[in-house]
Amino acid sequence: MMRQSVLVLALSGLFALPMLLALPAAAHAGTLQVTVHGVRNGRGHIRIGVCRKAEFLSETCFRHAVVPAHPGDVSVSIQDLAPGQYGIAAYQDEDDSGRLKRNFFGMPQEDLGFSRDPSTRFGPPAFADSALTIGNNDSRIVLTLRHLGR
Repeated sequence: MMRQSVLVLALSGLFALPMLLALPAAAHAGTLQVTVHGVRNGRGHIRIGVCRKAEFLSETCFRHAVVPAHPGDVSVSIQDLAPGQYGIAAYQDEDDSGRLKRNFFGMPQEDLGFSRDPSTRFGPPAFADSALTIGNNDSRIVLTLRHLGR
């Protein structure tokens, strides 16, 4: 009888294994360390948006961070970021208006930058030019603020 019970348990475990393997793996939420390079002065705050493709270049990015500006590099940790593809945008909000200041023609008047440091010579980058794939592990990126529109 004891031998039969062990056999039943062993067989039930073997049949359960394929079902367990078919379950999706739980997504590990990690931390993204963002370093913003090239902050020219200590006025205002550095505003960082972590955006999915549909939100990129809008004010509705699903994750935000705001840190005081100071000359040089400014770093912030974005916690609990699920694996996926994101574009990161940052700007120095020197007047603390909460919005990127633009001139009459729409050119940025405050310094800004994007993940992967794409060219902004002919306008804002496409999501594909800035996209990062964040995996299960903690990640680090550095982006550089550019001084446009001045």
